[in-house]
Amino acid sequence: MNPLPAASAITYRCLVLVAALAPASAHAEAPRSPFGIEWFLDCPQPALERLDPEVIERTQCGIVTAPLDHAAPERGRISFDITRVGAKLPLSRQGALFANPGGPGLDAGGAFAVHLATVWKHYAQQPDWGDTYRQLADTYDVIEVTPRGLGRLPGSRLECRSEGRIVPQGDVSEDRSAANLAAARQNARLIAQACASHPLTPYITTEQTARDLEFVRKQLGELQFNYLGNAYGTWLGAWYGGLFPANVGRMVLDSNINWTSTFEHASLIVAGEKEKIFERFVAQPAALDPGVYQLGDTPVAVRRVFMELLPSVRTALRSSNRLYSDPTGLMSAHLLSRWLRETPDSDDLALEARARAHRFSPDPVIEERAKSMFSLLLQRVREPLQANVPKPGPLRMSAADSVKTAILCNDSTYSSEDLWQQKETESLTKYPVAGSALEARQCTTWPRNHSRGLPYKELARLDSLLMVQAEFDDHTPSTGAAWAFERTFPASRVQLKNAYAHGVSFSGVSACVNQWVGDYLMHGNKPPRSTVCTDATVQ
Repeated sequence: MNPLPAASAITYRCLVLVAALAPASAHAEAPRSPFGIEWFLDCPQPALERLDPEVIERTQCGIVTAPLDHAAPERGRISFDITRVGAKLPLSRQGALFANPGGPGLDAGGAFAVHLATVWKHYAQQPDWGDTYRQLADTYDVIEVTPRGLGRLPGSRLECRSEGRIVPQGDVSEDRSAANLAAARQNARLIAQACASHPLTPYITTEQTARDLEFVRKQLGELQFNYLGNAYGTWLGAWYGGLFPANVGRMVLDSNINWTSTFEHASLIVAGEKEKIFERFVAQPAALDPGVYQLGDTPVAVRRVFMELLPSVRTALRSSNRLYSDPTGLMSAHLLSRWLRETPDSDDLALEARARAHRFSPDPVIEERAKSMFSLLLQRVREPLQANVPKPGPLRMSAADSVKTAILCNDSTYSSEDLWQQKETESLTKYPVAGSALEARQCTTWPRNHSRGLPYKELARLDSLLMVQAEFDDHTPSTGAAWAFERTFPASRVQLKNAYAHGVSFSGVSACVNQWVGDYLMHGNKPPRSTVCTDATVQ
């Protein structure tokens, strides 16, 4: 990867030459700022399946050193990574687009910026709207800033650790026994104590991260802050817009969290969304074609199949959006549950062999997909995944999970442990297929919370906000996005109807969305206040 675009490299060499030729001053030199950006000569390859050599050639990476506390720079420094894909035509450059893939706690390692630049090159070949993306690729840098707490340098990485022990814990959706709920509470308290006591934790907030973005904007000399954020990136973008409304250029927020509320509220609405997704993408299609799916001829009958699965199989089915939202996933789960009941000590190889020989459906496409789903489901049953629950033993959390906990708990207020458990029980009663979707139980015992809330009223006055949302999204439900949209009147929204997607722009699911987003980012042409796209494709 090149360390600097050509024009910037020439400027840099000139500055070095001027500094070398300047006469020595009789006065002491001003102390060098401890803050800034250091660009590297070489960078690791981003984790992508296919890399475009031309895009990689204009990609550079570096380390940002910023104040640990932007309100009190004397408290110290924190470092984090930065990746920049330079415009193809640097002499025609118009600006930069900052991009965040989501999270919190996600470190894409620069892959998101490289992905966007690559997609823009690909879209430039489109006959009807490719010229917009050719101009974007030619004239805009793409910048990805790794969130604070995930830095590689010593002292800049948040990792929650404790010699206190995580105890074994079952899925709280299926095991509501007093012993399992007590284990869940004990683990949550340990996580909260370990993370809250880390010296970095008070400074791992979205407000500080938004101020990091403003710091980088100033360091790069960008006149405006253009931005694309997915999922948690919408929460981060909303924070930036609320703090620095005068600096916002064009902002696209895709798959929106309701930034006018709290993370707890965002968590509470997920179960209802998952039920809608099951009804729309599993129960209804399966009931309309019972001969193909063999799960029943009414949505109620299909739901009954789900609820009669073994608890371990239900847990495995819920753990994967791909399994949960596809009728073939339920077909495979139904068969696996029956076989495990009949022969609970079955060998996995024997189960796989039986599945390969089994006839799931007369439709060859459905038949092949069901066999594939069976293998995935069996693996999930044998190696259950529980989000936000570390392995039993001394607590050793990754930086990703640690930063996620710090952001979730620092940014929002939460109910008490008892009220949280009550809400969880109510959700399970109302949405039994979805199970418990509540996240961040550890935040109920968080010992400190100084959050002043996202200043969305400043954001609400911006005329430079474009929201993008799929109709169905069980990570960031459209109901939450709608609440935020209704409170930001100058904003525009593009909704992709009949689509189940998380992260719509540049994901290949809608040419209509890509046209609107590209036209706005390049030319500033916002769509009407509420715009609908109907060309969703199945992934």
